[in-house]
Amino acid sequence: MNNLEYGGMFLKRKLKDIAFQIWGYDHNNDETHFIDGFSHQQATPPKFIELPTGSPGYKINKQKGKVTLQFHYETGNQLCVIIFHDSTILTEAEVKDLYYLMSLYELEKTIQLKNQELTTMVDSIRSITSSLNLNEVLENIIKHALKVIPAADAGYLMLYDPDTKRLLPKAPVGFTDSIYQFNTKVGESITGTVFEDGKGRIFNSRQALFEGMRANNISDENLHYINLSANFTEGAICVPISIKDERIGVMIIHQWKIKRKLNEQDLNLLQGYAVQAATAIQNAQFHTETKQRLREITILSKQLEEKNSQLQKRQEVHETLMNISLKNKGINQLIDELKKMMKRTVVLFNGLENTFYSPDTSDSPSLSIYEIKTIFSEKRQAVCVNITVDTEKSFYLYPIYNGTLFLGCLIIQMTDILSKSDQITIEQGSSILALELLKRQTITKNYHRKTYEQFQELLACEDSFQLKKLGEEMDLYTSSYWMIAILEIPKSSVDLQYMDIEVDQLVSKINTETLHMEKLIYGFYNKIILLLSLPQSVEANRIREKLQLIRSERESSASPFFRGGLSNVYKGLENMRKCYDEAQKTLTYLTNHNSKEIIQYEDIGLNRLFLHQSAQEIKQFINEALAPLSAYNKKHKELEKTLFTYLELNRSASKTAENLHIHVNTLYQRLKKIEDLLGIDLNDTEDTLKIQLACHLKKSQAAMHSM
Repeated sequence: MNNLEYGGMFLKRKLKDIAFQIWGYDHNNDETHFIDGFSHQQATPPKFIELPTGSPGYKINKQKGKVTLQFHYETGNQLCVIIFHDSTILTEAEVKDLYYLMSLYELEKTIQLKNQELTTMVDSIRSITSSLNLNEVLENIIKHALKVIPAADAGYLMLYDPDTKRLLPKAPVGFTDSIYQFNTKVGESITGTVFEDGKGRIFNSRQALFEGMRANNISDENLHYINLSANFTEGAICVPISIKDERIGVMIIHQWKIKRKLNEQDLNLLQGYAVQAATAIQNAQFHTETKQRLREITILSKQLEEKNSQLQKRQEVHETLMNISLKNKGINQLIDELKKMMKRTVVLFNGLENTFYSPDTSDSPSLSIYEIKTIFSEKRQAVCVNITVDTEKSFYLYPIYNGTLFLGCLIIQMTDILSKSDQITIEQGSSILALELLKRQTITKNYHRKTYEQFQELLACEDSFQLKKLGEEMDLYTSSYWMIAILEIPKSSVDLQYMDIEVDQLVSKINTETLHMEKLIYGFYNKIILLLSLPQSVEANRIREKLQLIRSERESSASPFFRGGLSNVYKGLENMRKCYDEAQKTLTYLTNHNSKEIIQYEDIGLNRLFLHQSAQEIKQFINEALAPLSAYNKKHKELEKTLFTYLELNRSASKTAENLHIHVNTLYQRLKKIEDLLGIDLNDTEDTLKIQLACHLKKSQAAMHSM
C-alpha cells in the first residue's frame, strides 16, 4: 500500500460519508489528473496556482459547498483535496499531517521520475557510445538529449573548429539548413559565451533568450541565420561540452512552446549528459582519426608499392637499354627495343644530324625537320600533335635535351592513353638516347679533330716524297686534281651553343653529296674545310653547284645560311698550300662584302688586289672619286650612267651614244660636264685608270649586295 492510499484512508476515516476528491498536477508534463475519492458531483479538475514565496506549502480555500486543500511541493508538483462540505472538518494539525503524508507520495513519484531519468540517461549513453561513426554519434547525442529533457523540442551541437576559430553547428534536430550558417566566435552570443566561461544557462522566455544573445554581441549575420533556421522559440538550455578541462563545444536544446519552465534540475541533467556525450564524441573522433590515418597509411602503402613497381620497371628498362648502348648496337636497336617494350610505333628524330631513326621506315610520321624544330623552339615539354594525310593520326612528341641543348625527340604514335609503364619507358629511353646522341657527337668531334690534324700535317709538309707517303696513308691520290673549299656559317646567324650541331650537319650533308670522291673534310668552330680530289679541273663547277644546292635546301628549312670560298683547281697535292690560301682569300672577300655567295678564287678577278683593304677604305675611295655623280644626286644621275656605259664600251663614243639613245654631240657635252664635276681629264691615263677602278669597285659592291 503506497502513501497515497494511506492518505485516502485517512480522509475516508476522518470525513466518513462526506464526499472528497484528490487531484494531482504533474509539473514535468504540465498535466492535471484525478487520483482518488468519490463524489456525487461531476469530477471537475481544480485550477492549480502557485503559492506565494514563504508560504507553509499548503493552503486552505473555503467556498460555498466545498473546501479546497492545495499542497505544493519542491518538485513543482501539486496535490489538491476537494472536500464537498461547508467546513474543513480537519483540524490545522490534521491538514499539516495530511500534507506530509502526501509528500511521501510525491517523494515516491520523484524517485520514480529519477529512476526513469536514470534509465533514459543510461539508455541514451549506451546508444551514443554504441557507434564510433562521428556523424552518427552527433545525431544520436541530440536525439537522446531530447529524451533526457522531454520538455525540449529541438536542439543542436556546436563544435569548436581551431582552423576558423569558430563554433560550427552539427547534427541539428528541428532546424532548417540555415542553421549551418550560424557560426559564432568564442564569446559571441549565448553559445560562444557558454563555450568561453563553461557555465550552463537557462532561458524561460523568448525575450530572455534574445536579450542573452544581444548582451553577448551576436552579429547581425548570425542573428539573421538563427531566426531563419528556427520556429518561435520560448525557452532554451545551453551547456558546455568538455573533456577534462578542455572545452570542445556546446549543446543547446530549445522549446518551441513552453510545456513547463526549464529548471536547475534540467540544467544539471543536461550537463551530466553532456559529460558523457563529450566522451562519446572523443571516442568517435579518435576512431575517425584512426580510420583516416589507416586510410592514409593504406594509400601510402599502395603508393609505395606502386613506386616500388615503377622503380623496378625503371631499373629494368634502364638496364636493358644501357646494355644495348654499351654493346654499341646503335640507335636503331635502341628504338626497336623501345617499340617492343611499349608495343607502339616509335621514331627518333636526331636533332644533331637532322635524321629520323626507326626500325621500319613506314613508321615515320609526316613531320618535317622544320616543323619539329619550330615546335621545340617555343616549348620544352612533351606535346601531342594530330597529322592528317589519308587519315588523322595522333603523335606524342617527347623532347630530349642536354641542359638547354635540344638533341632531338621521340615520336610515339598514340592509339590510346599512355600508361604509367609507357611513360617510364619513354623517360628512361630518352635519357639513354641522350647519352647515345652525345656519344655520337663526341665521336664526331674526335673525328673532326683527327682530320684537322691530318690536314695540318699535309699543309705543313714541304717534302714531295713525304707528302706522297702521307697521302697514301690517308687514301689520297696525290697526283689528282685538287681544290679546297672553305665554308663559313656566320656567328651572328646561329646561337653559339648550336654552332657545333649546324657545322656537323653541314659536314654530314656534304659527305653524303660527295660520297664516292676522295676528300678530307672536317669542321672547325664555324667553318668547314673540304680538301677534294677531282678527275679533271672542269669538275670544279659541279662541286660549286652541289654546294649551292645544299645551301638552298638549308635556307628552305630555316637552317642558318653559309658562304663559301673555293680555290682554283691544281694538279698534284703539292699545290695544297696554294689552294688553301686561295680559298681563304676568297672567303675573306665574301666576308668583307657581307656576301652569302659561293664563289671561286678566279671569280674575284681584279678585286683580289683589294682583299686586304677594309670595306670602309674602299667605300671612301669610291666616294672621293665619284661623289659628285652619286645616284643620290638626282640632278647628275644620268651623268653617272653615261660614265659607266662609256667605260664599259671601251671608251667608244659611237657605241656609247647608240646604247644611251643620244646624239654623239650630246655624249661629248655630258663627258665634258663629267670631267668638270670630277676634276679629271679622260684623256689623261692616270685619271682614267682612277675613275675606271672606282667604277669597277662600285659595281662589284652593288653586285655583292644584290646576292
